[in-house]
Amino acid sequence: MKYMEIRDLIDSELKKYSHNQLIPSERYLAMKYHCSRETIRKAYEQLRAEDKIYKVQNVGWFVSNKKIQYYPTSTDNFNGYVSAQGFKIRTELISTHIVKDFEGIQHFDIAHQEQGFVEIVRLRYADDVPVLLSYNYLPLKLFPNILEHDIISSVQEVVMHQYNVPYTSSQLKIKNTAVAKEDLHHLGVPPNQTAIYIERISKSSDQVIEYDVEIWPQDKIEMNLDIQG
Repeated sequence: MKYMEIRDLIDSELKKYSHNQLIPSERYLAMKYHCSRETIRKAYEQLRAEDKIYKVQNVGWFVSNKKIQYYPTSTDNFNGYVSAQGFKIRTELISTHIVKDFEGIQHFDIAHQEQGFVEIVRLRYADDVPVLLSYNYLPLKLFPNILEHDIISSVQEVVMHQYNVPYTSSQLKIKNTAVAKEDLHHLGVPPNQTAIYIERISKSSDQVIEYDVEIWPQDKIEMNLDIQG
């Protein structure tokens, strides 16, 4: 059987499964349909291209959930816009470090660069599926002892309410790129899958107060942009 025939057979079977449910392995389906695993793999890759399934490395293939709607112009944080879309959310703190150098440091004042930054790495979940790996960098000069606050759920809330520093503007750079090897494990995506990479430079008045990077598996979000005419 050709892989597109297999794809059609698998697609009809997907209706029996729930969102985020594990589906049969390539090996099992190869035996069921009397074909090679390569044929099954090509059929699964076709269904993934259609956003019907996704793969978690070293685990298997799952039925896709609805995608998170991402609005680049929105000032709402992850907790706000993802929970508003009906997802169950949680956040895991991966690490915190004091760093002197990182990609994006050139956007900060020299005085801030000299005193160093706190790096906060978090993994975000929607309906118990890892959907976002975030790296936040904040200058220690502006936010001393920031790790004493609840930075797990929202760095933005801590900055605004504990340090009385408002976010007034941000600059975003969005690109589709390969996932770095060290991030694959956290997001559970295979090496050949690309990700949406969002770099954000946040300001309070004219001063840069935060630099962060968001890494989203490409099959987890849809970009939306409202343009007023």
